[in-house]
Amino acid sequence: MRFALSIVSTLAVGSVALAQEFPDPNPVPQADGTFLWYVGNNTQYPVIQDVLEAVSDGDEVVVREGLYVESLHIDNNEVTIRPFVYRAPMDGPASFESVTFLNPTEGFNNNNGWAMKMEGGRGTYVGRPRQFTELSNGLDVETRIQPRDTFSYAAAGGLVEVPQINKGIYQTGASGTAPGVIRFQSRTVDDVAILSDSGLGTFHGALITSMQGSGGGIMVSGSDNQTAFVDCMVMKLYATGNAHDQAGDLPVCVIGIHGDSTTRPTFHKVTVENNDSAQYGTVYQNGADSTWSFCDIHHNDSRAADGAIMAKDGRSTWTDCRIRDNKSGRGTFYSEADGSLATDEHRFLNSCFIDNETVTSLYGGVAWVDHAGAAGGQPQIMFSGCAFQNNNGLDFPNPTTPYDSNLETEADYAIHTPYFPEYRIGLDNSNTCESYATLVLDPPAPMGDMNSDGSVDQIDLDQMLELLGTCRSDVNTSGDIEFGDIIEVLSNFGSNCD
Repeated sequence: MRFALSIVSTLAVGSVALAQEFPDPNPVPQADGTFLWYVGNNTQYPVIQDVLEAVSDGDEVVVREGLYVESLHIDNNEVTIRPFVYRAPMDGPASFESVTFLNPTEGFNNNNGWAMKMEGGRGTYVGRPRQFTELSNGLDVETRIQPRDTFSYAAAGGLVEVPQINKGIYQTGASGTAPGVIRFQSRTVDDVAILSDSGLGTFHGALITSMQGSGGGIMVSGSDNQTAFVDCMVMKLYATGNAHDQAGDLPVCVIGIHGDSTTRPTFHKVTVENNDSAQYGTVYQNGADSTWSFCDIHHNDSRAADGAIMAKDGRSTWTDCRIRDNKSGRGTFYSEADGSLATDEHRFLNSCFIDNETVTSLYGGVAWVDHAGAAGGQPQIMFSGCAFQNNNGLDFPNPTTPYDSNLETEADYAIHTPYFPEYRIGLDNSNTCESYATLVLDPPAPMGDMNSDGSVDQIDLDQMLELLGTCRSDVNTSGDIEFGDIIEVLSNFGSNCD
C-alpha cells in the first residue's frame, strides 16, 4: 500500500512540476553541500512527508503558506523546517508566511493521531531556525535568511537575522489572534497536535491549538527524550484524557509527559492558557523529569481533575514561572507521590502563584500532595523565593508567633502535604511577586510609548507633538521638555514589548 501511495504522490508531484516555473532548481544546492527544499502549495513538492523522507541531514525545508492536513513524521537530524520568509511591501519588514499543520481525520493516514511526530531528530528545529549555523568547515555564523518574492522567488532586499523576522498572525477565535512562527492543530479528543517519542529536537515559536476546540496539545514520551519547546503558546484545547491508540493508550492531555528519569523535556517561555481539561489536568506528568522556565500557566479550567498541574511520581523544576487564575479540584499543583523515589522532588524557584482556585475554595490553593507512605518524612516539594497571592482568597502563609494564628491555619490550607515540615523552603517566600517572571512576562512599555499600548508608533508621535510644552511630554525624564524627548520617541519608533 505504501508503494502504491508513493507512486500516486510521485505522479502528483510530477504533474505540478510541469506547470511550476519557480523556484528553479528545487531543491536548491547550498554552499555547504546541503539542500534547501521549497515545499507545499504551488511547488513541485505538495506532499511534505515525501520530502521529509528524501532530505538528508542538514537540509532545510521551507514550507509555503497554507493549511496542510498531513500526519507528518520527522526523524531526520539537523534538519530545519520553517515557513517561507517574504517582504510585503518589498521594502517592508521580513515576515514568516502563515503555515498550519492539522491532524487529518480522513484519508490514508487519518489514524495516526498527530499533526507532527518527532522521533529522534538530533539538532532538528521546527519553526524558528537556530540562532547560529554551524558550517562543515568548523565556523559558526549567525543565521540569516533571504526574504523572497512570493511569486518569482527573487531576492527581496538583503539577508535578515532570524530574531528580526516577524511571526505569522493566526486567527484563534473569539479572543482574536495569536502570534507564532508555525501552527499545529489537533482535531479530536483522542489525538494531539505534537507527539514527541524519544525526540531530541526543538520546537521554536509553535502555536499549538485545536481546530474545533477538542483534542490534546503536546505528548512527550519515550526514553532519552530531550525535546525542547521554546517560545510556544498552547491554547484553546479541550483534553478529556482519552486513550491515544498509537501511543500505547497514553492519555491525551493539553500537555502530557510520560516516561522514566531519562525522559527530560524542556519548556522555556511557554504560555499555556484558556484550556479545558478533565481527569488529568492541564499539565500532566507521569514519571519523567521536566524543566520549566519563564512559563505562564493561566486561565485553565481543570475542576474535573485533582490539579491544574498534576504529577504522578517523577520530578520537575519550575523557575521564574507564573501560575495564575487556574481552577482545579484539589490543588493548583497536585502530586500523587506514593510510588515516587526518595530523590524525586518538585521544585518551584522564583515563581508566582496568583488568584488560583480549587473546588473547595479553601484547600490546596497553591499545592496538595498525597504521599501516605512518607508521612512525617522528608519533603518532596520545595518553594524558594516564590510568591503566593490570593489563592482561594488566601495570601502567603507567614506564621509570626509560636502560637496558633490565622496565618498558620492558612499555611495548612494553601499548601497541604503529609511531610514534616510540610515543604522545603529555600530563599524566603512572600506575598509579593517580585520574581523575574513579572519582568519577563509583563515587561514595561518601551520608552516613548505615550499611550501605553505596548508599541511606539505614529499615535505616540502625534500625541507627543500635541503635548509638546507640557510636563507629560518629558519622555526621557530629564526635567526639561526639549527636542531630546522627540528623539526618544523616534529612536524607539516601531518597537514593541513582546
